[in-house]
Amino acid sequence: MARPLDVHADLQLTVDGEDIDIQSAGDRIMVEVPSLDAGRRVLHAVPFSQRGRARTARQAQEILTEVGLTLELQLDGTPLAVIGADARPGRLGRFLPTGGVELHPSQTLRRAARERPFLAVAVVGGFFALIGWCVARLVRS
Repeated sequence: MARPLDVHADLQLTVDGEDIDIQSAGDRIMVEVPSLDAGRRVLHAVPFSQRGRARTARQAQEILTEVGLTLELQLDGTPLAVIGADARPGRLGRFLPTGGVELHPSQTLRRAARERPFLAVAVVGGFFALIGWCVARLVRS
């Protein structure tokens, strides 16, 4: 087993003109993205295939846990995902192949709704239409 690591960093990475802050003091690494779009671009820049994402996440989880580190992806100081030693996957992690990543989807959904309100209204309207259709079918049966 590897010895626990302490990481001390204050870095700034630029991806497609957007600044991404990486800070750490000890066993927790915080990656702050300025927008959901920037976070998506960072994830797509990582060299792994679409099929291998769950396997890669699982491998990253195992490596970070082994060395005692936790990586937290944040948006405006609010965690979107946690991977590593302190990650505690919730119910969502049991249903999706997240590879041990702790997800905070409500924060992501709120931010997406703020950035694209018309799309959010369309998705919520479609959801209610689907529920109404299901209820109507059950009533007719």
